[in-house]
Amino acid sequence: SMAIDEISIGFISCGGRANEHMGQFGKFDGVNVVGLCDPDESRVGKALQRFPKAGGYADLRRLLDNESIDAVVVATTNHWHCLAAIWAMEAGKDVYVEKPLSHSQWEGRQTVAAARKYNRICQVGTQQRSDPMQQQIKDFLHKDKALGAIQTARVNRYGVRGPIGKRDTPLEIDKSVD
Repeated sequence: SMAIDEISIGFISCGGRANEHMGQFGKFDGVNVVGLCDPDESRVGKALQRFPKAGGYADLRRLLDNESIDAVVVATTNHWHCLAAIWAMEAGKDVYVEKPLSHSQWEGRQTVAAARKYNRICQVGTQQRSDPMQQQIKDFLHKDKALGAIQTARVNRYGVRGPIGKRDTPLEIDKSVD
């Protein structure tokens, strides 16, 4: 494959995690943020202040229609991850998609099938995966059996996700939606 000097990317979501990615991707020479998409107009507006040359979109399908975009970052709410990634690959874009990729094995397999069918790269975000401590923890739990048989595990998520805001009038539905 041929190396490229520049890449044009679009963001599907302009919320919290996407904002972090915008900051990281924006640091690299040759990375051009050309598309910003979120159904929340205020989020798109804030993102456009950071990247004024980018196009703003409320509908991810319109962002995917932009042929100048090489790759997208999918950082939407979880239930959109698979479909957005599949649509992006179908549109000829490579994809970085936040975890979790899917809510089921079936959804995940459809995403893998799309990557293969359309010959696209699809990378799922897994922060700290390469951290040596992850292997140490695995060894501690499985090889050393330091905790014995685990009977129960509890998982918490800290932090509050606020609503996208209340509108006085409903959003207009795209005429292509039936």
